[in-house]
Amino acid sequence: MILILKSLLFPLLLLLTALPIQAEEKSWYEIDGIKFRFGSLTNDTIFKLPANRTIIDTNSSFSHLEPLIPSFPIAITLPETLMNSWSFRGAVFEYQPKTGVKDLAPDPNNGKISSTTEQFRQKDQLRTSLYNNFFNASDKSFADANSNWALSADMTSSRVFLGYYWGVFIPAGEYHRFLKVGLGLGVYYAELSYKLNLCSQYKVTPKLEDGEAASSGHGGECVGKTEIDSASSKGVGLAALNHFTIWERVSKDSIWKFGSGEIGRSKPFALKLKNHDKNLEVEISSMSLELISYTYRF
Repeated sequence: MILILKSLLFPLLLLLTALPIQAEEKSWYEIDGIKFRFGSLTNDTIFKLPANRTIIDTNSSFSHLEPLIPSFPIAITLPETLMNSWSFRGAVFEYQPKTGVKDLAPDPNNGKISSTTEQFRQKDQLRTSLYNNFFNASDKSFADANSNWALSADMTSSRVFLGYYWGVFIPAGEYHRFLKVGLGLGVYYAELSYKLNLCSQYKVTPKLEDGEAASSGHGGECVGKTEIDSASSKGVGLAALNHFTIWERVSKDSIWKFGSGEIGRSKPFALKLKNHDKNLEVEISSMSLELISYTYRF
């Protein structure tokens, strides 16, 4: 973990040293306190063709892809500094342990699941592009024998996000802050691997409520799963950060937060595939949601 933090700190330190910073009690990388929280982590993975065309994603409509996992109840908090009575800047650190998901969903022509939905497959124009520009001879033989083929993936990853953001809020008295939002930049370290699979069909089993399809909890399965390639990587990249908090109370010794979260999203990057000449682009994101948290400040 120390080596990972060093690899994250160096590019972020270069970014921060180029910015004007006022004097403050603590440096941005010092620990401000220990947080006790109740919430969840959401992790998404998207596979794309060039020109930002999504072909596979973590579709939360499916029960096996609902990306919520409980947050570790104890976390460190990095310092946050007021720039004036209604704006702030601060650092954020978030860690997602090794997590695996299977049968990621194709991105279809119509993503709405109804009571009669039977399958998902890639959009028509993307199927043509995959067949002509990505598939090898073996893939084409599979597709020719299965007219309802779809491309899916199994994914395993762990991620660390470290960043700095600036934002505004509505002040209320000395301690209270409402509707707090922030934007920033950061870096991430990720260890990830995936298997690319062709399905004879991606079967959808709708979850019904009073005869109508529910908004989530549907079944999805890559039927006739055939692995066609795989890739893995470890590395550091740039990430965009978003912060929001509905309400918080900040004092010298503690911070109470209700309805808070941070989102880190990477730029698309490519991993070298073993059996194909062209690579798919991957985009990862992590969102930390906290219903309530208490931070004991040092």
